[in-house]
Parts: sequence; C-alpha cells; structure tokens
Amino acid sequence: MADSTSIPDSTADAYSATLQCPRCRGMFMLQDGNTKVDEKCPVCQAEVSLAIYPRLFREVSLENISQPSEGDDAICTFYPDLKAENICDACGSFMSERATIHWSEKKYCLPCLHRLREVEPTSDFKASSKLYDKRALALVTLLAPLTLFTAPLALFLLVKHRKDRSGFVPRTGVTWWFALILSILWIAGWGTLLVIWISLIAEGLS
Repeated sequence: MADSTSIPDSTADAYSATLQCPRCRGMFMLQDGNTKVDEKCPVCQAEVSLAIYPRLFREVSLENISQPSEGDDAICTFYPDLKAENICDACGSFMSERATIHWSEKKYCLPCLHRLREVEPTSDFKASSKLYDKRALALVTLLAPLTLFTAPLALFLLVKHRKDRSGFVPRTGVTWWFALILSILWIAGWGTLLVIWISLIAEGLS
C-alpha cells in the first residue's frame, strides 16, 4: 500500500502522477496508463508491488473546485475564504463546493450528514442495518443441536426488536414470524423432553 497524489507537472514530461514509498516516502514517477508497479524503491530499495487504478490519472474537474469569495459574495459557513455555491438541504447552511456532500441527489453539510446517519438515523442514511429476525432464524436453524440455549435467545431477540424490521430494501414479516414459530416449537420440544426426563428420574427414585 502506498500514498498517492495526482500531480500535473509540465516538467515531468510523460509522467503524470507520483506515488510515495510506504517505508521512506521516496517518490515514484508514473506514466499515464500504468496499471501495475512491481519494483524496488530508488531510495531505500524496499520491494514495492501495487495495482494502479485509472482514477489516479483523472483530470481534475473544474466543477469540483471551490471558488474564493470576492466582494459581496455569500461566504461558506465552514470555509469563510470560499464562495458559497450550495445550500444544505437539511439546515440551510451556505456551503462551498468543498464543504458540500452530495447524497441521493441532495446536498448536505458534514454535521447534518453525521446527524442523519448516526444521531437520528433513517433508512435513507443508515450506514448499516442489523436484521435481528435473520439472526434469530440462524440461531434456530444453523445451530439446531444447541437450540436448548439458542431458541430462548432467538425468542428474546425477536420480542425485543419486534418493531425494528427495517433494512436497505423493503422487507416483509415472513422471516420474523417463521423464526418466532421455530423458536416456540424448539422451546416447547425441549420443555417436553425435560419434563419426561424429570418424570423418569422421579419414578426411578421412587
């Protein structure tokens, strides 16, 4: 793994990017179109082997460069030296292109995106989703020999998270109900076996 920076430089002739050696930070000059580096660092002689993504050689888009503020221009809330070019769709803050995060055809500032993802998560901003019904189903199917212990745990998860069935795609309650029925059946089966076992022991002692 190596740090990379795309550096347009008229003095670099055919070279259009550089990579840094992960050990000594020595520089590799790369030609446009290179897809692999497998050589020794010219400084520390460490073996460097890595794949190059075409994005490294991309041209910088002028649309993504924030403009400095001038005169009576509205300024960015987060970078006061930059011109405000966008407005946050959540809080209405003025933002430069540098401070703008594009998410699902809308524009947000970083504090709002953090709030929508971590503090007040909704289905549109979830970074991850825990599917408790599938976890419970796995406990009573994949771990069937241990259902004396896993079935009560699965039932607990299903009841505790009965209202949390959301995910990244629309889902029905089939999995939840199937896991619930299996959990109850396993608990009833193990309970019956325990009652019979205790009865046999009691008869043997008498």
